[in-house]
Amino acid sequence: AFSFDQNILQAVGDAALGVKNTSTWSKDLDNQANKDFVAAYQAEYNRLPSIYAAQGYDTANLLISAMGTAAVTDQDAFRKALEAADFKSVRGKFSFGPNHHPIQDIYVREVIKEGDIYTNKIVDTALTDRADA
Repeated sequence: AFSFDQNILQAVGDAALGVKNTSTWSKDLDNQANKDFVAAYQAEYNRLPSIYAAQGYDTANLLISAMGTAAVTDQDAFRKALEAADFKSVRGKFSFGPNHHPIQDIYVREVIKEGDIYTNKIVDTALTDRADA
């Protein structure tokens, strides 16, 4: 995913077309949180978001959800609130396993061109509810 991240595809250009890669996120994931995120990001920055932006957005929303449940000064309660992962992820279904690694789907994407923009499109799901990766 990182070799074909949105941030570098314009520089790689036609050489990337058709390349398949895997990722935990893509701009075309069909959930409301992702649709809202992609639209807001494009409106603010006039470009498509990257996986790094998506992960940062999820991280901020995870922290906000935990802070709404527990005081950050109460380490045990705050840790439990983080573990609950009670937020709408741009990745769709999302939770943490007992080792605190995400449980999430991993998608197969293909580099395509939409108008003048090189981007990725989901073509399949490689792993469902992948844990401990």
